[in-house]
Amino acid sequence: MTYPVLPVELRHIESFGDCVGEVARERRYLAIVEAFPAEQNALWVAANRARGNPLYVALDDERVIGWCEIRRETLPGREHSGTLGIGVRAHYRGAGLGRRLIDAALDAAWQRGFARIELWVRSPNARAIRLYEKVGFVEEGRRRDAVRLDGASEDELLMAIMAPATAGPADRLAISRGSGCP
Repeated sequence: MTYPVLPVELRHIESFGDCVGEVARERRYLAIVEAFPAEQNALWVAANRARGNPLYVALDDERVIGWCEIRRETLPGREHSGTLGIGVRAHYRGAGLGRRLIDAALDAAWQRGFARIELWVRSPNARAIRLYEKVGFVEEGRRRDAVRLDGASEDELLMAIMAPATAGPADRLAISRGSGCP
């Protein structure tokens, strides 16, 4: 089954929060371990929409089953870049949904003038690392002992993808899909 991927709307807030909470409680992928309150989610979504930050959700009927966001940096010297965050409910993983969410968010980011997108991924998450590499992200660094949960310590990898300033929209789309530089 193909699930629609579309920009988040305020009607998705409750289900979005449920989805984030489900992934967070797994304690394996996100920096948070619980969902944020619905009011905080609504403010966060509204603020990101107002800033033009890409935020996409995948839906099974009206239930949010995954999301991908790119938050533009706010410091003047970093406004050309953003940070990607993504999550997919466990039952829906492995069917290409993460790739579709990333593609939608990157396409929107390139159209909105982002030049660099980065993300942090826990080093044991080989499946996610492979996905990011297929899309075109490359490893740029490692934060040792970055995450400590449940008595264990994990490193995080910094990965990034660049859209050359000289690339046009079609070139940026190819880059975001892992086709390399024009």
